[in-house]
Amino acid sequence: MNELEQWLRQESHNYILIAVAAILFFVIKAIIGYITYRHYDRKLNDIEHKLNLLMQRQNEPDRRS
Repeated sequence: MNELEQWLRQESHNYILIAVAAILFFVIKAIIGYITYRHYDRKLNDIEHKLNLLMQRQNEPDRRS
């Protein structure tokens, strides 16, 4: 009976460690995903800003004439 109790304690401890590891994995993955999202969102905003500037220059009348 003692052997069974020890085995159950060990297995329950392993399951707790697995659950904690899974939670940490998904938290870290979410943080990395958020940082990546912010990085590419900034890049997209920079591209959008450059396109708006180009469109404004294209729509301006030619001042050299």
